[in-house]
Amino acid sequence: MRFSESKRVRAYAGGVAVLVGLSACGHSPVRRYPLAQPRWEDADRAHVEDEPQEYYSGLAADLIDKSLLRPLARSFYLPLTPKAYNVNAVDEVPNSSWFQNRLGLHEITPEEMALGPCAGLPPLDTDGPWQVFAAKPNGASPGFFVESAQGRFMLKFDGEVQPERNTGADVIASKFYWAAGYHAPCNEIVYFSEDILTIAEDATTEDGFGEKKAISSADVIRVLASASRRKDGTLRATASRFLPGRPKGPFKYQGRRADDPNDHVPHEYRRELRGSKIMAAWLHHHDAREQNTLDIWVEDQGRTYIRHYMLDFSDCLGGRWELDSQSRRTGHTYVLDWEDMALDYITLGAWPRPWYRLEYNPEVEIFGYFTAQDFRASQWKTDYPNAAHLQARYDDELWMARIISRFTPEQIRAVVEQGQFENPRHADFMVDALLARQFNIMQEYFTQYSPLDRFRLVRREPSERTQSLCFEDRAMFHGLADPRGYTYKAKFYGGERLETELGWLQFQPDLEHPERSCIQLPIGGRRPADLVAEDADADDPKRYGVLKVWVHKTPGAKPTSLTQLYFYDLGVDKGYRLVGIERPETPSVPAQY
Repeated sequence: MRFSESKRVRAYAGGVAVLVGLSACGHSPVRRYPLAQPRWEDADRAHVEDEPQEYYSGLAADLIDKSLLRPLARSFYLPLTPKAYNVNAVDEVPNSSWFQNRLGLHEITPEEMALGPCAGLPPLDTDGPWQVFAAKPNGASPGFFVESAQGRFMLKFDGEVQPERNTGADVIASKFYWAAGYHAPCNEIVYFSEDILTIAEDATTEDGFGEKKAISSADVIRVLASASRRKDGTLRATASRFLPGRPKGPFKYQGRRADDPNDHVPHEYRRELRGSKIMAAWLHHHDAREQNTLDIWVEDQGRTYIRHYMLDFSDCLGGRWELDSQSRRTGHTYVLDWEDMALDYITLGAWPRPWYRLEYNPEVEIFGYFTAQDFRASQWKTDYPNAAHLQARYDDELWMARIISRFTPEQIRAVVEQGQFENPRHADFMVDALLARQFNIMQEYFTQYSPLDRFRLVRREPSERTQSLCFEDRAMFHGLADPRGYTYKAKFYGGERLETELGWLQFQPDLEHPERSCIQLPIGGRRPADLVAEDADADDPKRYGVLKVWVHKTPGAKPTSLTQLYFYDLGVDKGYRLVGIERPETPSVPAQY
């Protein structure tokens, strides 16, 4: 959190500085993190008495707004991008109605990840009967709303061009999004006979103008004609369970919901929505727009409030358009990309484009142009501009890169197998492609910005007075650099202005486990507690200090990143307390370095 932005964040948090990890300490000239635990729960799930109205988002209107009107309006704005507002003192996102920390902070087994949001739900009875009571009104995948003995769910099918990909992608991506921390529905592959389908007497659908009409058997037959089938004639579909609560329409990627008093933060300033750009890039969720989200009015432990979901991932993992030329461009440019159009006009189309070189593998044709070739997450784009993605900063993207880096090959394999691809080559290809794109993400962010994560203070024995600071290096963990030429330089500063150097240390990773390191504190002969009397207050400004850790990928070269750790030193017995973490974009270097 940049200190210059603390006023803006405190305004959103109701003036409570603990919520953002910054506060003023006496008359000190340094803005300090408070001596407090980081905020891990956001105050956005308070009871709301009045149920909000349902919001309708028109596809055509949204396309015009995002592709034409907003880019025109933004051309008159200064390109200022403030830091995300909902970041805690240790550079993480608290749990909220938008996000629940999972893989980023906790261990998840491959089996748990394979179940994802479906954990605890009974399996669907594919013997039926299943009653169609409505039709899916929009989106790329045709489908029905169905009711069975296990409850209500949506059935979606593949279409003729990419059999198994639409349904497999919807299942796979929903579990990855859930594991990363987003609220997502339970999607699962089902095989069934069309004989178990019946049509409710009052079943309706909407035409292209939003007018309702009755569903006929011809409508059902037309949709089923595009479904993938097994040799025995059974149909393949995605069953997406209805979410508990009442739907209130999609959420927007900008602004706030006026009828939700819990909606404190403008959506384009939420880190989880900004960081979702990198998640969407990894899975090629090029249709990440507001129509593929849903606000649900839920009842939870006697409280009613809105929970925010990501859904409809059938475009992921190589979804193609009818035009091959547009399919090649997805992820590289918007459908209406004014900058690219202007460049093509000026250069008469001679400027080289990455999509010119794309070719799909005929052995895995169903995945279109899904590849790691020319994949750079920071430059990746949705089909048309996403307001939160446009506001994403390096630290928002780095946060999501840290989460994505924690998906292991075993976890990725377990999730991909939930797509139930009939050809084993398809699953193998998808695992390899996801790992390759994951590697590209890590290489881009962990070699350019700070790769250090999961800092913790430990004592080998409870009675031991010596503390160690341990951390993980995600670049080392994934083999992005040679540990033999890798160097950390650390300096600890204290004093009222953090101007006094208290100690320094230079060290290399341990070759036996280069991905994790521990250093003993203090790193020099002095510590902040030495500057105050023993009976000084725990949050006395002179107890405050910052440990700056620079990373050098090669000997003698300039540092590639800097991580700043803020502490209160409570003395030898009580030890240090880590109260804040910052990862600056550019590693500033002191004069005497």
